[in-house]
Amino acid sequence: MPKPLVVGNGSLLVNLDLNASIRDMYFPHVGDENHVNGHHCRVGVVVEGKNMDMVSLIGDDWVHRLGYKKDMLVTDSHYRNDRLDIDLRFNECVHPFENVFIRRIEITNTDTKDIELKLLFSHDIALYEHPMGDTGIYDPAVQSIIHYQRSRYFLINGSPHFDQYDICPKEEYDSGLIRSAELNMKSIQIGAVNSFVRFSQHLKAGETKTIYYWIAAGKTFFDVKRINEMIIERTPGQMMVEAEQYYHSWVNKEKYDFFDLPPKVTDLFKHSLLVIRSQIDNGGAIIAANDSDILERFNMDSYSYMWPRDSAFIAMAMDMALHSGIVHVFFEYCHDIISEHGYFLQKYNPTGTLASGWMPWLTHDGSIQLPIQEDSTALIVVALWNHYKTTRCIETIDPLYYSIVKPAAEFMTRYRDPDTGLPKPSYNLWEENRAVHTYTSSTVYAGLKCAARFAELYGDDDLARKYSKAAVEVKDGIEKHLYDEELGRFLRSINPRDETVDASIYAVSQFNVLPPDDIRVVNTMEHIENKLSVKTDVGGIARFYKDAYHQVTEYDPEVIPGNPWFICTLWVAQWHIQKAKCISDLQKPREILLWVTDHATQTGILAEQLNPFDGSPLSVSPLTWAHATFVVTVKSFVEKARSLEK
Repeated sequence: MPKPLVVGNGSLLVNLDLNASIRDMYFPHVGDENHVNGHHCRVGVVVEGKNMDMVSLIGDDWVHRLGYKKDMLVTDSHYRNDRLDIDLRFNECVHPFENVFIRRIEITNTDTKDIELKLLFSHDIALYEHPMGDTGIYDPAVQSIIHYQRSRYFLINGSPHFDQYDICPKEEYDSGLIRSAELNMKSIQIGAVNSFVRFSQHLKAGETKTIYYWIAAGKTFFDVKRINEMIIERTPGQMMVEAEQYYHSWVNKEKYDFFDLPPKVTDLFKHSLLVIRSQIDNGGAIIAANDSDILERFNMDSYSYMWPRDSAFIAMAMDMALHSGIVHVFFEYCHDIISEHGYFLQKYNPTGTLASGWMPWLTHDGSIQLPIQEDSTALIVVALWNHYKTTRCIETIDPLYYSIVKPAAEFMTRYRDPDTGLPKPSYNLWEENRAVHTYTSSTVYAGLKCAARFAELYGDDDLARKYSKAAVEVKDGIEKHLYDEELGRFLRSINPRDETVDASIYAVSQFNVLPPDDIRVVNTMEHIENKLSVKTDVGGIARFYKDAYHQVTEYDPEVIPGNPWFICTLWVAQWHIQKAKCISDLQKPREILLWVTDHATQTGILAEQLNPFDGSPLSVSPLTWAHATFVVTVKSFVEKARSLEK
């Protein structure tokens, strides 16, 4: 089940499903240590005399409408149960400066009679992602439930205060399932622990009452005790108002020009910025996606890593939107992880350690190979140059020039075939094939050009000439070896030769190897549009022909070449923007921007890909790179439209 709601502050990230269940809770790093890890922290309701003391879990016979408050990382969701005559309105957030998840629940009795209602919450928490060795207690001093182990503490409380609780072994309940409104009031349990709290309210006919509920996260008992005391003193309502005001101010700090784009596009633009920020760890790691559902499809691994390629694009998007502060922290993170030989490996943990990987260090015949995607290294340099152009802050760039730019440029210059001038083989951006790729070569060209500009900035004229010469040789190699005259388009790769039509070949235009109206680029992009368009009512562009990743069912690749991806569809829009000569030429990218907004979830979340039959989200959700690509495309559209007005 895709996660339609995410809230976070860079240290604490919470994902919620459509049934108001907490499904993921990351702390103290975004993407690292998921203490719920896809299990269910559920919400249930009992109305005396209507469901015979049996708990109605939200999702059983409830209808819902999910969403966010406008320009805020604060949810605004509604749930209705006709049988119980109950309306619930949830507002949820993570405080921007305190590691606490806060819920405001407005309960409305729509019956003509008074009722006694019980609202219950379950907590299927496994600290350090392992369901053993935890302790759960009710602490009478703070009147709260606390789950703790070593340096992880989660404190659960509410206002008005809950009237019953229970702490029990996990095996007594199935993934946090609440069975009864009457809790056992057991105050301690060790090992694999679940806990429950209950709030009781009397509501008159038509009356609405509000309950607050919170989970504070910390590394010590004193951390969560301090947060709990702060919430009680300042009131949870005031803490939520602070969050609302902060997020609204953060996303509106710039007065963005949207030309004549409709409100639903501009709303998704701002919402995308908030979603992107929620996926960036305060230590600088930009995480690809934080969605535990992928564990079942991804060989028990996730997307909760820093892929340099994804992160570079996301950093450029945030710079374009003038949210550059966190981008600089990202480059400081990169400063600590780049190899001494000048390249980045496949992916990294939020803490900066090397993450899991599947690229071998040996070929099939036993020869040594670098297990890298060279585009990742190139794109970090490109993103850093864009960061400098945005901020013009030489003081912050200075250490990065010596620790990242020069080592990476030397590697890209050195790691090339002397006969073709092209980069030596590495894995492509989709992490499936090792070859000499058009996409990778285009990014290396751009990376070397940016490195040359940095060298000029620092007066390293010899290096500037060296990197510029290498870039020209890569460009010549792309034109000579990666363009096929007979096919009339660029190849996906050579060594080995691969003629597959791949959306990523847009990189030739994207990274200015050739202008967007060069006939070779035009022919290539027309092949992409024709061959990779999904010919169902859903539409969109697939990654490449016969892409089977998350394939729903077998189908004719001429009709469905693969599932539609937001990123690939937006790349086509970007090319149309680049080559536009008049305002009317922007009609196609406008349609694509509207297509994206129409295929986002009800809550404005962009998944990695879509079901080609019904448009439902597939794979991880949200995908940070998808939101970043939307931001870049909107900014590019407006910039081009304004230039064509003159």
